[in-house]
Amino acid sequence: MTMRDFSCFRDAAVTTLPSSVAAGDAQHLDRSLQSATACVYRATLSSGKELLVTVTWTRSLAVPGDAATGFSVAVEDAVPLAPPKLLPPSSAAKTAPTTPRRSTPLQAYKMQLQTKRRGARSFATEGGTAVAVHWDTSDARYPSPSSPEPSGGYHLAVVADAELALLLGTELPRRFAAASTPCRPALLSRREQLRAPPTPTSAAVAHSTRCRFRDGGEEHEVTVCCRGDRRATASDESEVAVSVDGRTLVEARRVEWNFRGNRTAVLADGAVVEVMWDVHDWWFPTGAGAAQFMVKARGGDGGGLGVWMDEEMASKGHPPAGFFLHMQCYRR
Repeated sequence: MTMRDFSCFRDAAVTTLPSSVAAGDAQHLDRSLQSATACVYRATLSSGKELLVTVTWTRSLAVPGDAATGFSVAVEDAVPLAPPKLLPPSSAAKTAPTTPRRSTPLQAYKMQLQTKRRGARSFATEGGTAVAVHWDTSDARYPSPSSPEPSGGYHLAVVADAELALLLGTELPRRFAAASTPCRPALLSRREQLRAPPTPTSAAVAHSTRCRFRDGGEEHEVTVCCRGDRRATASDESEVAVSVDGRTLVEARRVEWNFRGNRTAVLADGAVVEVMWDVHDWWFPTGAGAAQFMVKARGGDGGGLGVWMDEEMASKGHPPAGFFLHMQCYRR
């Protein structure tokens, strides 16, 4: 099993590809995108209903400036576990034990890619949740010219059943805030897709992002680096590296022999994380030539098998335990 086979995002819930591309074909880069960021949040309403909200920010290569940016929103209702059926002692002896039905998410409603800088959209999920999305990116600021996700000067609000389920950016306008009591959504995963800048000599990419691996934990800066090319770089000059807050967690030389691997590390705030990398397609260019990195907060007592166990959970419709950060770096 390789990381190319592993996805911490269910295809029905999130995609950074256009509607013309099959949802299951996520290994292929959308050539119109310069970069994309997808975040999955879990929001619990006062009624106890749980929602999975995915916000995907994109930046296109085809259009210059802020007009190249857009976003989409997907909302899922999570069906709770069915309680085990209790039988009288007499019938229990005659009946084989039953297994509680696993939770199955209903099909997500995905709002199509929006490029308007201000607006609102309303819809209902298959589970009957009334959803309204309000946004204003008129004065949005971006950390870099290639970033798809604004860092300030905007708001994006998801209201579900008259409750504020998710608020990103600055404060919500008073007309909405007065009618809603915001809940505290949990960030389950973050996926970043970007293109490596062209270099005249050899292939190289370095990218940094910030995230929290647990609720109430410190914000960390995660930096990944992939340098080298089988066709143009000497073996001793190649490198794969992953660092958190300046501390190196992974430093693999001779990439032709270390193009895949995983490590476990304990961060300064006590969080235990699993680090995985797969740069096979980068070093041996095939297709888009992707270098993939994943940092996962270990959830529970799964040990080193926690990352692989989460794949089975995702295939059965369950959100993975622990926070995922997944970065995909493609060649130009």
